[in-house]
Amino acid sequence: MLFSNSKSSLKPSPKHKNFSFGKVQISIIPLAGYLITLPILTLIILYFLLPILPEFISNFFTVTRTSYHPTSIPWIVDASECEHTGRNWRDRKCWDDKHNPLF
Repeated sequence: MLFSNSKSSLKPSPKHKNFSFGKVQISIIPLAGYLITLPILTLIILYFLLPILPEFISNFFTVTRTSYHPTSIPWIVDASECEHTGRNWRDRKCWDDKHNPLF
């Protein structure tokens, strides 16, 4: 069988085909297009986001650092003790008007 002259053994198998330059060029063109458009789109997005980003970051940290929310202090049950600590007595509760949420 190895030395037979059958025509089927002389045909090249599909996995050993050589690629022509035209087929390789077709697969390189989309890759080059992606590699060119990706940085361009990234720069366009950054162009629009960078002016907004510093304001957003500064507002985020400013709000969390300096914002105060009134809250009741549950362990103070006496009006004189509440006013002695510099808080306000309202609705039979001791209220801290400058409570920092980071506390």
